[in-house]
Amino acid sequence: MSWAPDSPVELADGRLVCARFIRVDDPESFLIYTDGACLGNGQVEPKRGWAFVFGPQEPNTTMSVNERLENQGPLGDYANQTSNRAELRAIIGALRYRNWASEGFTTLVLATDSEYVVKGATERIRAWLRRGWRKSDGAVVSNVDMWQVFLGEVERWHEYGVKIQLWKIPREWNTEADRLAKEGAQLDEELTFKERLGIFP
Repeated sequence: MSWAPDSPVELADGRLVCARFIRVDDPESFLIYTDGACLGNGQVEPKRGWAFVFGPQEPNTTMSVNERLENQGPLGDYANQTSNRAELRAIIGALRYRNWASEGFTTLVLATDSEYVVKGATERIRAWLRRGWRKSDGAVVSNVDMWQVFLGEVERWHEYGVKIQLWKIPREWNTEADRLAKEGAQLDEELTFKERLGIFP
């Protein structure tokens, strides 16, 4: 004897529920911790790494990405490896990792302990653009390629209806991203810029 319900039974939508850092009073606002690190600063060949953390670290689940800073930038140019560059690389990595809008987020907050990144993005970048990516003394802005890609990502997310915000946090709030960035600095040398794209989780 077979049994069938009187009406269709709703099944799960097949999406995996993943933990995220979501604002308590705004479920559409999502936080990612980012950091860049330098090992052997002042030495002949210091190593830089970058990382971002997009959810609580849980057993058997990786809610983070970390890598060695590449020798080549996103536009194909070779650049000096600096801590500031690693900080920007972490921001770009977080923005490009996956389609955060598909999870229902309309605001993406990037937490960083880098004054260079926050002041550059919120106070200095408009003047740099007016002067053709030059500082007030006429010198070319450092990491122009990274800043250009960052702006492009902000514009891209705006078209998707997602606002990008930066939050300057104390270093002691950023210990997990810092640890992972230092681990990234110890990975094998990366010659060319590579994308890290996440589909899951």
